[in-house]
Amino acid sequence: MSSSIAHYCQKCLAANPLGTDFCGRCGTRLMIVVQPTSLRFEAADAGVSTNEHLLERISATENRITRLAERLERSLDLVLRQAQNSSFDRSLVEALIDVLSEEGLVNKERLEQLWTKQCEKNRTDEKRASGGSQKPSPRSPKSRPSKKRSRKTTRS
Repeated sequence: MSSSIAHYCQKCLAANPLGTDFCGRCGTRLMIVVQPTSLRFEAADAGVSTNEHLLERISATENRITRLAERLERSLDLVLRQAQNSSFDRSLVEALIDVLSEEGLVNKERLEQLWTKQCEKNRTDEKRASGGSQKPSPRSPKSRPSKKRSRKTTRS
C-alpha cells in the first residue's frame, strides 16, 4: 500500500514515493512533506517534523526574497544611472545644437523637422515590427518644455 502513496515534485509534478528527498525525474529537492492521514493522527511527533519543514520552507522563501530585493536595488541603481547619463547626453546635444545654430552652421528649425521625421519613421517601424501594438515613442523636439527638460525616451 505504501508504494501507491506518493508526493509530487513542486517543479515537474512527477509522483515520487514517500521518503525520497529528491525528485526521481528532475532531481529537485522535495520540500513538501506528505504522509498518509492515518500516520498524521497516530504519530505524536508528526507535528514536529511538519513544523521543521515549514520553518525550512519559510527560511528558503526569506532567502529568495532577500536576494530578489538586492537584485531589484541593483537594477534600480542601473536604471537611475542610465537616466542620469541620458539627461547629460541630451543636455550636451542641445548645447551643441545651440552653439552651432548661433554660429550659423546649423538651421535649428530644419534639424527639428528632420528629428520629427526620423521619430515618426522609427515609430512606424516599431509598430510594424511589433504587429501594430502601441509603444511609447520619443517626443519630438517641438513638444518638449522649453526650460526644464526631462528625458523620458529610451535609446534603441
